[in-house]
Amino acid sequence: MRFWDVLDFQLVMGWIDKGGILMWPLILFSILALWIFLERLIHLQRANGDVEHLFAIVGEHLAHDKPDGAYQLVRTSPGPVAAVFRVLLLAPPQSKADLEELAMMQARQEHQRLTRRLPLLNLIAGLAPLMGLLGTVVGMVRAFQTVATAQGPVNPSTLAGGIWEALLTTVAGLVVAIPALLFHHYLDQRVRRLAFQMDHYGTALIRLLTQKEPMDAVKGAGAAELAIKTRPSQDVGKDAG
Repeated sequence: MRFWDVLDFQLVMGWIDKGGILMWPLILFSILALWIFLERLIHLQRANGDVEHLFAIVGEHLAHDKPDGAYQLVRTSPGPVAAVFRVLLLAPPQSKADLEELAMMQARQEHQRLTRRLPLLNLIAGLAPLMGLLGTVVGMVRAFQTVATAQGPVNPSTLAGGIWEALLTTVAGLVVAIPALLFHHYLDQRVRRLAFQMDHYGTALIRLLTQKEPMDAVKGAGAAELAIKTRPSQDVGKDAG
């Protein structure tokens, strides 16, 4: 069978019909997984801005004693890091520990928004192959039941036909689960990167707000970000987790 034969609509519909009722939940899972991936991808893309540049400008405003200018900048900036900046700049003067607690609370809220629907995508990746296996087991039971109740010699082609039809749901389950797992992994890495930025730049802004020479904190944060960019992506994921 050639690859493009799989794209034949009538052939696919025939497979769905032969696969049984469990094929329809798997189709629903595939549509849902694709929708979650695209929706989260758009959301994360909008949340991913030039955080290093934003922090540098905020630092310049604070260095020149212009907190209002810094707040107006982050107020119109999208993304979770800007949200952490907003709560810190709006907070009244307080201790470093209190600012860290405030930043942590906001970061948790932003993290919940970033990971919305990702658990459902992970559930689909785990549940789809199990549903496919269930469909195969049910199909095998039916195939052997037909053999057991048959009168006279059993035609091997009849048994083989029942078995391959039963295996269709396993194939469908894997076709749904593998992309869903890849989608989840990719989105999770994007979320981890943003979570690291919230922690890193939030801590840098707190240091900037609580020390006498804020430009030192700006330079320190920029150097740290440069070091992070030169590290392997796996190390960044570990730091974010």
